[in-house]
Amino acid sequence: MEELKGTKKKFDYAWVIIVLSFICVCTSLGLCSSGKTYYLTAITEALDIKRSLYSLTDTIRYGITTIMNLCLGFFIARFGIKKLLIAGFISLIGFALISSVAQTLWGFYLGAVLLGIGLSWTSTAMMSAVVGVWCKKNKGTITGIILSANGLGGAIAVQIISPIIFKPSDHPLGYEPFGYRDSYRLVAIILSVVLLLVILFFKDRPKGVDKSQLAVGKKKKKARGTGWVGMEFSQATKKPYFYLAMVCIFLAGMSLQGIGSIATPHMYDMGFDKQFVANLGTVTNLFLVATKIFTGYMYDRKGIKFTMNLCFFCAFISIGGLVLLENDAFGRVLAYIRGIAGTVALPLETVMIPLFASELFGNKSFIKVVGIFSAANTAGLALGAPFSNACFDIFGTYNLSFIILAIFMIFALVVMNFVVCSANKDRKKILDVLASEQVATTE
Repeated sequence: MEELKGTKKKFDYAWVIIVLSFICVCTSLGLCSSGKTYYLTAITEALDIKRSLYSLTDTIRYGITTIMNLCLGFFIARFGIKKLLIAGFISLIGFALISSVAQTLWGFYLGAVLLGIGLSWTSTAMMSAVVGVWCKKNKGTITGIILSANGLGGAIAVQIISPIIFKPSDHPLGYEPFGYRDSYRLVAIILSVVLLLVILFFKDRPKGVDKSQLAVGKKKKKARGTGWVGMEFSQATKKPYFYLAMVCIFLAGMSLQGIGSIATPHMYDMGFDKQFVANLGTVTNLFLVATKIFTGYMYDRKGIKFTMNLCFFCAFISIGGLVLLENDAFGRVLAYIRGIAGTVALPLETVMIPLFASELFGNKSFIKVVGIFSAANTAGLALGAPFSNACFDIFGTYNLSFIILAIFMIFALVVMNFVVCSANKDRKKILDVLASEQVATTE
């Protein structure tokens, strides 16, 4: 709060920005990303298209988001955050409207392009920039709270869109085959309301903050954790474990996306009731809100290795649960266990990426390393869903994809533990040298 004359305090407009940012993430990621998995079965069955071909929409979306995020600093410096947010929501509305009328795969692919642009300018990367401009203290906590809106939005979205997508009817499918179109139109309306809120209430920066401060990358981002000095980027790229870490992050992203994107269609294929699946989605999305905060808490208390292994362990539970899943009483309990475990594993593709960059290579090369690690992760996300759905189209089941992705995760688990141990040895050497130099200087 800013002090006025005497003891009076002036309302801090940053709180409006924080609430508005929370709403943006809740609707953009919650409705357009987390909710997207519920459309796959309905769209592919209604239009009689292969799941592997439709899942290329995820590849396009992640590819576009990666490109847009690489240019985000330039866009913010040129146009400002508010204009990008407005353009982002217009893109998301376009995605929803196109998806509501598309008759062929090319229409959905065009929608995926707009989805990639929209999510780049309305979600994770953009909100990190907003927090950097508007918040002076507790930036990590505020960022975590804002991004946790994804889980809340996903939980709400499931209860809103699933009944519309699978509205009961006399059709042989058992539900209205084109109900997803009405769902997308409702999403477009909700996004339009949020767009109006952004236009009316969002501000680029607080009073007294120069426009140049909005350029992402002009000022070094403070790393989380112990914040050790680290090594130069040129030195980091000479370490074999730099490339091993990239491979592991790629495989983890591919596996988690490959499992998460088809978990719901797999349960539909197993005969689970649509309402049960929707309720499960609500519960797991609410748990996702907590697990993003929980991951940071465990990292602060137990360190990178313990937190990483916990995420991997829960990923194996999630994969194993899908393999053993049956449509019976035990299967319904297992579905909840698997779903909750999966939310604990998901931070491997979000929260853990900057923590890996910070822990392994430190402050000096953090910005460049986190960008490369994020790109490796996004590449994995882009391939995960098409791989799993290609297995389904060829073999009529997802079982082979479960086995292969589990092998990928085992490899990533073993190698990442080696990477962390190797990096810790180099870290100790660097800190010992710096300590010796400091002692010599003081003497």
